[in-house]
Amino acid sequence: MYQDYTAIAILLLTAVPLLAVAATVFFYVRSNDRKTPLTREDFYR
Repeated sequence: MYQDYTAIAILLLTAVPLLAVAATVFFYVRSNDRKTPLTREDFYR
């Protein structure tokens, strides 16, 4: 039982920050879409 809880905790600790970053980037891109849409080159700077 103990290992199940640690696995869930590790999953949450990794998934929650990733979701937060993804949501932040998503809304940032959505709000800036009209002014400066992101191009492929922006990700390789």
